[in-house]
Amino acid sequence: MKKIAAYLIPVLACFAVGISASFFQASSIAEWYPTLTKPTLTPPNIVFPIAWSVLYLCMGLSLGRLIVRRQHKGIFAASRRDRAAAWLFVPYLLWTLFAAYLNGYILLHGTPAAAPTTIQTESLTISKPKTERIMVHKMPELPYSTEALAPKMSKETFEYHYGKHLQTYVDNLNRLIPGTPYESMSLQEIVKKADGPIFNNAAQAWNHTFFFLMLTPDQKPMPQKLADRIARDFGSVEAFKEEFSKAATGLFGSGWTWLAADKDGKLQIFSESNAGNPMTKGLKPVMTIDVWEHAYYIDYRNRRAEQLHNLWKIVDWSVVESRYL
Repeated sequence: MKKIAAYLIPVLACFAVGISASFFQASSIAEWYPTLTKPTLTPPNIVFPIAWSVLYLCMGLSLGRLIVRRQHKGIFAASRRDRAAAWLFVPYLLWTLFAAYLNGYILLHGTPAAAPTTIQTESLTISKPKTERIMVHKMPELPYSTEALAPKMSKETFEYHYGKHLQTYVDNLNRLIPGTPYESMSLQEIVKKADGPIFNNAAQAWNHTFFFLMLTPDQKPMPQKLADRIARDFGSVEAFKEEFSKAATGLFGSGWTWLAADKDGKLQIFSESNAGNPMTKGLKPVMTIDVWEHAYYIDYRNRRAEQLHNLWKIVDWSVVESRYL
C-alpha cells in the first residue's frame, strides 16, 4: 500500500499542477497569443494547455518510479538503472527546446497587436483629421453608465470587459496600422480585408462595440416587425432564443455567437471562434453575444448558460431591429 501511495502522490501532484497551469495558460493565450508574430509551424492554441498537462503527467510518472525504486541520485544517474523514468522526461526536454525556438522567433520578429479603427457608425466614433491619412480609433461612447447593467453584468465585469479588454484592442490597432494599407481604412473595411494581428484586434474592437451598444438597462418589448421576421425564420421568438442560447453555450473555447442576415434578408444563427465576424462571409450582423470567458467569469465563473439567460433581459431590441430592417 505504501508503495502504491509513493507512486500515486507525485503522479497526482504533478498532474494537478499541470492542469492548473494549463487552465491559466489557456486564458492568457486566448488574450494575447493571437496578436503575436509566430512561425508558420506553430500549432493551434489548444495544443499548448493539452501539452502542458501531458508533460506534467509524464514528469509525475517519472518521479513516481524513482521514489518507488529509491533512486535519489537524480535523473541522469537513475537513467542507468531505470531507463523508463529517464525517457518520461524526454517530452519535457523536447517541449522546452520548442518553446525556446518559438519565444526566440517571437522576440526577433516583434509582437504587434492591433485595435479597431474608429468609424462613424454605431460601432466606434471615428476621428480622421483632414490633414492626416491615418485613422485614429477611439473607444465608443455608451448610452448607459458602467453600473447600469448590474446585476446581470456587474460594474467590475464592465470595467474589465469594456475598460480594459476593448481598450487594449483599440490601442493595439492604433499602434499596428501606421505604414500599412489599413491606416486610412474604416474599421469595417479592415475587418473585411485584413488578416493576422490586424484582423484579430480590429474584429475584436468591432465585435465588442457592436455588443455593448446592443445592451440596455431599461429593456422594452421586442418591436412587432422584428418579432415577425424572427418568427418567420425560426418558428417563434422563443424558439429563436432557445436555438441562439444553445449555439452560444455549445461554442467550444472563446468566440462569438451571431444573428446575421444574408443578402435576401434571411436570418441565421452561427458561432465564430476567437474574433470571427459574419462580415467576412458577406453577411450582415444583426446581434451578437460575447462568449469569451472574460465576458462572464467574474460574475458567473464557468456558468456560461446562466450568463446567457440573464443577457436576454438587457438586450435593446430597438437597436437590433435598426441593424436589420
